[in-house]
Amino acid sequence: MMIRSLALLLAAASSTTAFAPASRSFHTSTPYSRTVMSLPKPDVLAATKEKVNGDFDGLVNKNKKGAAQDVEERSERISLDISKTTYTAMVKSAPDAYISFAEKGASNAHLPKRKIFHQSVLGGCYVGFGGLIAIMISGNLGGISAANPAIAKMAFAALFPVNLLLIISTSGQLFTGNSATVAAAKFEGFVSWKDLWNSWSVSLLGNVVGCSLFAAATILAQVLNPGATNAVINTALGKCSVGVVPTIMRAIMCNWMVSMAVFLSGAANDMCGKMVGCWFPISTFVGIGLEHSIANLFILPLALMVGAPLTLMDIITKNLVPVIVGNAIAGAFIVAGSYSYQFGRLGGLRRALFAEKLANIRKELAAARDARDKQLEADIQSALYE
Repeated sequence: MMIRSLALLLAAASSTTAFAPASRSFHTSTPYSRTVMSLPKPDVLAATKEKVNGDFDGLVNKNKKGAAQDVEERSERISLDISKTTYTAMVKSAPDAYISFAEKGASNAHLPKRKIFHQSVLGGCYVGFGGLIAIMISGNLGGISAANPAIAKMAFAALFPVNLLLIISTSGQLFTGNSATVAAAKFEGFVSWKDLWNSWSVSLLGNVVGCSLFAAATILAQVLNPGATNAVINTALGKCSVGVVPTIMRAIMCNWMVSMAVFLSGAANDMCGKMVGCWFPISTFVGIGLEHSIANLFILPLALMVGAPLTLMDIITKNLVPVIVGNAIAGAFIVAGSYSYQFGRLGGLRRALFAEKLANIRKELAAARDARDKQLEADIQSALYE
């Protein structure tokens, strides 16, 4: 019995690594050998408690960081929940998808301005790629399109979403997406007002530059044929011939779908899921004929370059300004605001859940610490006096 107790004591010493050199010793005998076993100093329990307390405080401090943790150490697959869960399921739950959505906004907003601008220029170019392939195909359907205009719309709607897949897969930035994700991050307390305005303004500027450069590159590449050129001009004239109120409403409805595409693609943990998540909402707004400010930043300058009977002031006042306003309303309030109310800080649910989980983990760690102390003390007492 004594040897068994001493074995337990030795195992406890090796697991805590808190045992000091021996202060006194005694001998144990077997029929074959004689071994000297050292007992720990009297402060072994204090040392063990200090280590356990350190582990406990370290875990609590780690959890307190939440979304403030360095964004480079996080990814879309990591939730804000107390366990820092890495999801193996194909799709996150809606509450965790929203937290991932807000964390994406925080990640975008916390980048240096030069990197936000860089990613936004690339995002504008990717929108240009999607718009160009859609125009090239839908504008050259000829008699099929004349007999059934829905065919041209279907082709445009099926091809245009490639731009969002490129942007999401490369962490690109669009003003339309940031209007929702960064607003969600603000609602959850992950970013400041300054971060939000910097993100919105720099990403919009980068999108303007990217789309304009890609429109110029399209002209230099001389890829537009007569059918595509006519499609560009007719599209631009149609966008600038609608009143301000209908344009704003179309912009609101559009970015509602775009923001949901970002939400759904973030909920998916694989490439196929992200593709499905972004493709159908984007196809929906394109097929309906709604207004996307960044797509218009490519199509309208391109229309001016190919000779559309419009002026720069026409496209700014009649389309771009009301569309940007409508897109921002949809992203910040309809999507970010409503889901923050349902799953996040505005509704008081997620923060309460986080606080409850933190309290539970404190209790569990405290109970484990006490049980460990008691077991260690019992083993020491048994070894000393048995």
